[in-house]
Amino acid sequence: MGRRLFSSLMIAGLLALLALKPSGVMAQDVRPSPPETKTDIVWAIDADMPGFIKVEDRLNGYGAQMLDWFIERMPEYHHLMKILPRRSAYDAMRMTDDTGQTVCIPGTQNTPERAREFILSNTVAPLLPLSVVVPDSALVSFKPYMFGDGTIDLEALLGDTSRYTALAKSRSYGPDIDRILAEAIDSPNVLRTDNQSSFPLMLEMGRIDWMLAFPVEIEFHRRAQGKASDTVALPIGGMPRLLDLAIACNRSSTGIGAITKINDILASNPDMPWLEYYVDYLGHADRARFNETLRDFKTTRDVPASAMQ
Repeated sequence: MGRRLFSSLMIAGLLALLALKPSGVMAQDVRPSPPETKTDIVWAIDADMPGFIKVEDRLNGYGAQMLDWFIERMPEYHHLMKILPRRSAYDAMRMTDDTGQTVCIPGTQNTPERAREFILSNTVAPLLPLSVVVPDSALVSFKPYMFGDGTIDLEALLGDTSRYTALAKSRSYGPDIDRILAEAIDSPNVLRTDNQSSFPLMLEMGRIDWMLAFPVEIEFHRRAQGKASDTVALPIGGMPRLLDLAIACNRSSTGIGAITKINDILASNPDMPWLEYYVDYLGHADRARFNETLRDFKTTRDVPASAMQ
């Protein structure tokens, strides 16, 4: 009963949205057009900082800037924005058989499960993954928890109960990380809180020794506070060097056409200039790590499959 009610409300919300003018992301450049010439795409956006920052009725942040870059190159579509938590966005995509609409999500991780359910673009944003963030001044003391390649042994770090960290109660850190965290969730050195925005300050004050975060999150909070201590983001052992983020749409004819268009844009822009918005949100050390890893990604991407056999 509850799920049917939720579904009905979601359908009603999407249908109501389609009656509105497009708000865009930065979106002042996106204009409505005659319905006989353009079809609608609803962009379901999880407004999380610093990717999407809602200020009054506008969205900013590197995710919003990257999405605008693509929207400007897709004038044949009528673009609408809907802020939805990620789980609700996936539910909305699954319900499009009932609504007849096209819903797309910018920046979803490319997994086999999602590829079976939705149509995914090629990699749009290869971004730095979740990392262990420590004060720069304490970096040497974390050497005992590192593998030979300099990545962090997360299980060993969690196992040292003298090293405190904090986790957000409602946040998923991804299936692989969540499995490791589940083993230590009740440990005395693992603090649980609802307010993850306080973690950088807790790190600066010495209340915790390390935290899990994306490098862009740390730099965003550092700039916002203006007085946070310098930190360094350490990659986690066994995790990919870059997140493989794609654009996902439901399998409507419009969704399939939109993904085809996006892949054409990707092929025409192998340098991925839209990533400059993301780089602007990285600290100095993370920027250097990202640029090096991105070069490796582009080299592998551009090698013909036959040459890799």
